[in-house]
Amino acid sequence: MNADSRSRLWRWPLRALIAVAALWMIASAVVLPPMAISVADNPVVDTPADVGLSFEAVEIASDGLALEGWWIPASDPVATLMFVHGAGSNRTSWFIHSLDLYRAMNDLGVSVLTVDLRNHGNSPHTDGTLGMGAEEWPDVHAMAQWLDQRGVAQKPRLAMGASMGGATVIHALSHGLTLDGAILFDPALNTEDSLAQGGWIRTGLPAPVFKPYAWMTTRFWGLPYGTTDAQALADSINIPTLVLQDPADPITRLPFARALAEVNPNVSLALAPATPADAECVAGKGRWGVHVAAFACHPEWFIDQVSGFLANLGAAPKLGNSQTQ
Repeated sequence: MNADSRSRLWRWPLRALIAVAALWMIASAVVLPPMAISVADNPVVDTPADVGLSFEAVEIASDGLALEGWWIPASDPVATLMFVHGAGSNRTSWFIHSLDLYRAMNDLGVSVLTVDLRNHGNSPHTDGTLGMGAEEWPDVHAMAQWLDQRGVAQKPRLAMGASMGGATVIHALSHGLTLDGAILFDPALNTEDSLAQGGWIRTGLPAPVFKPYAWMTTRFWGLPYGTTDAQALADSINIPTLVLQDPADPITRLPFARALAEVNPNVSLALAPATPADAECVAGKGRWGVHVAAFACHPEWFIDQVSGFLANLGAAPKLGNSQTQ
């Protein structure tokens, strides 16, 4: 085989590789981003009554939207908690076992206010897309305003955000939300990394394959990155903040939570115990694994962390204080 023949032999595979790469870049810029940021319908079908809690269905005005939610007061409250769910979820996330979490908070003497964020659950849809906290944060401000208007003055007032909800709380704090403390549960601190990891979770292809799509989605489709992302904003949090992080979380990963705790002295990092891959608490979750599963998998550890945090804020939990006793 002469040199010219060998050159032609290599030329076609190279051209095919270039063509595939070009198509992938086009898909990464045009096809994948709108799929990633769209929110599927996820209506709320359960209520706190299913776990024995008394509650009030509420509507909270936010940017002209009527957010649907619940007010779940403790019988002898020591604190008030605003719970903020994650991307594509609602106030009854089965990943978290949210209803059981509200019951556990009431048992500690913590009243809970929670809503479906815009574009989620039973709340109104605007453009039907995710903002990874950069668009949803006004809803947390609206929750705080509702508590003020309702005359709920119980201190401390906290917010707990799970996954994208953690990012939403961080964005709300950066826009002036006043809290006595924050709890970030496997928070989505780096949007670009979470998008790439999410590609692996959904397809099984290596996460680096999705780096171009993640980069383009944050730069050209309105999601936060760099100095506008939750990681950078959280560096300046000036209130006591507890990060509850599962070391094996595949989408909101430990290195970002650890970096935040190292740079901000107001942030304490608590690592969840290991969870076996065949544990019942992660059954059916596939590659999502232990993401926001610490309460479902290790409820005693989770409640111990929250109880200690409350005690440090001067709100000694009242164990067995549930309104349903």
